Amino acid sequence: MSHQPPAIRPPAAANRRITLIGAVVLLGVLAAAVLVALAVGDRTPSFHSAVAFTATVCGAAALTGWLISRRPCRNSATAVATGLAAVLVRLAVPLAALARLQTGGGEALRVAGAGPLLAGLYLSLLATDIVLNIIFRKKHLGSRDAMRSN
Repeated sequence: MSHQPPAIRPPAAANRRITLIGAVVLLGVLAAAVLVALAVGDRTPSFHSAVAFTATVCGAAALTGWLISRRPCRNSATAVATGLAAVLVRLAVPLAALARLQTGGGEALRVAGAGPLLAGLYLSLLATDIVLNIIFRKKHLGSRDAMRSN
C-alpha cells in the first residue's frame, strides 16, 4: 500500500467554494472602497475617471492574484511557484499603472488623484487577501490535522 503525502491545498470541491467566497469578499471590499472614495472625493468627472481607473486596475490584479493563489497544487514546488506568480500579478499590474500615471499619457488621471487612490485601493485589497489566506489556511490545516489523527 503506497502512502501519498497530504495535498498542499484542500480537496477540489472545498477549494472551489473557498475560491468563490474569497472572490466575492474581494469584490465586496473593492465596491466598499470605491463607494468611500466617491463619497469623500470631489464630484468632478475627472475624479470619477480616476476612481474607475484605479478600481479596474486594483480589482483585476487582486482577483487574478487570488485565483492564481487558489490553484490546486500537488507538491510544495508547485505551491511556491503559484504563490510567486500570484504575488507578481498582484504587484506588477498596479506598479505598471502607477508608472503609466507618471508618464505624459496619464497626466489627467494623475492630476485627478489616481496615485493616492491606487495606493489606497491596492493596500485595502492586499490586506483583505492576506486575511483571507490566513483564515482559509488555518481551516485547511486544522482539517488536515484532524484527518491525520484518525
